[in-house]
Amino acid sequence: MVSIALWSFAVFMASVFAGLLTGITLTPKYKGSIRAIVWTLGAIVGYIMAFVSYSVNLYNDAVGILGLSALVCIVPQFLYRDSWSTKLSISLMACLIANVSTFMFCGTTDTFLGTALGLIQESPYDTPNLIFFILIKILVYVVFSILYARFLKKTIHRTIEAVGGKMAVFLPALFISVVGFYFINLVSNGVGIYPNTPWFFLLYITVCVIFVVEFWMIFYSINQSAKTIKTTAELNVATNIQQSMLPCIFPAFPEREEFDVFAAMEPAREVGGDFYDFFMVDERHLAVVAADVSGKGVPAALFMVIGKTLIKDHTQPGRDLGEVFTEVNNLLCESNSEGMFITAFEGVLDLVTGEFRFVNAGHEIPFLCKKNGVFEPYKIQAGFVLAGMEGIRYKCGSMQLEVGDKFFQYTDGVTEATNKDNELYGMERLGKVLCANAALPPSELLPAVKEDIDAFVGGAEQFDDITMLCFEYRKRMEVCKEILSQQEGVQPTSLVR
Repeated sequence: MVSIALWSFAVFMASVFAGLLTGITLTPKYKGSIRAIVWTLGAIVGYIMAFVSYSVNLYNDAVGILGLSALVCIVPQFLYRDSWSTKLSISLMACLIANVSTFMFCGTTDTFLGTALGLIQESPYDTPNLIFFILIKILVYVVFSILYARFLKKTIHRTIEAVGGKMAVFLPALFISVVGFYFINLVSNGVGIYPNTPWFFLLYITVCVIFVVEFWMIFYSINQSAKTIKTTAELNVATNIQQSMLPCIFPAFPEREEFDVFAAMEPAREVGGDFYDFFMVDERHLAVVAADVSGKGVPAALFMVIGKTLIKDHTQPGRDLGEVFTEVNNLLCESNSEGMFITAFEGVLDLVTGEFRFVNAGHEIPFLCKKNGVFEPYKIQAGFVLAGMEGIRYKCGSMQLEVGDKFFQYTDGVTEATNKDNELYGMERLGKVLCANAALPPSELLPAVKEDIDAFVGGAEQFDDITMLCFEYRKRMEVCKEILSQQEGVQPTSLVR
């Protein structure tokens, strides 16, 4: 009976160790005295279970390994605040650490020293050897508890936080590892491999190394998944922030009858470097912007925010657009350590006269649809890209729009969209689809173009951001000559169109 009691206690200690690791990792739900009482009651139940089991069969570890592990997994579900999957994952991981440290360090140490010291005479269950085995366990568990609290617990906390407490995906591997220890032990006992046999050390050191590697891989995969989840969440936030910075409510100006404008941007990644913008410079001037930042992803998105903000802030009533881009370019060059650049087009439409002033910094050739219903490329001389070189001076151009004209601008993600045969979508096909849908309003024209791009690309991966903007000049703005004189320096007389 003494051997049974000592052996039961020795096996029971592994569960106490696992419970300790679990308790110092999870977030308490009740005060310490209540947790201590519940864990003590659980420990009493666990020891009784082990003693009864080993009294029936000293070589059957079903209760000693699986039963007590189950108890360690059940108690935390009531005592701690974390999600059920987190509590179960931490409990299983603690049981796995307890099993690995027991077999790798306690069992193998006892095999060598117990035999060398003559503590194992007839069997490893001799009382002197069991006392020695318990002392080894106490030492190993104390050392591992300190190492765990010192080095591993913070990492586990960061992992749990990164995945938002959703640890269910990691449970199968942990569960199989804990159960696997029992079956290995069952098989070894069945073929007579005990601590006093020469094969014990080789078997269990091999098994423990395998499980240490497996544990490391599980923990590594958890951390990598956590980083991925965290990165994905951050990119989703970045995507939402970027999308919120672009005008996305349509119709954009429902109270204005003089024009209709629509735009869309589809990034190749979670966030993109393309951007568009449209805004009223004043009551009679509509500004539109389409631009493309070199590169993709987060760096391009950050540079996009700077570029978009500068262009809008420097576009003022009556100011020459060439001067706007000249100043914006110099500002971008000052804070461009990564050597990025922006191709950009900005135009300002005078809703009274139909004059459309524009500036082009290395951007795509726009399409213009006159009253004949045919979209044609409007060839304009492109200046140098923004942020490419300080001191560049940009020139403003102009064209005359009539009521009914449409203007379409885009980024190179449209014309350079590539299908599986590495063929480019191209300006020719873009011109054809624009002409085929020229009668549509901007809000229907852009989806039609995107549908044609998707049909061309098929299942090929999107490599670049796709951005399009279109506006239609629908009606001349009526303005009092008093307002006109304030803006153009003429004498007011009467109402004009």
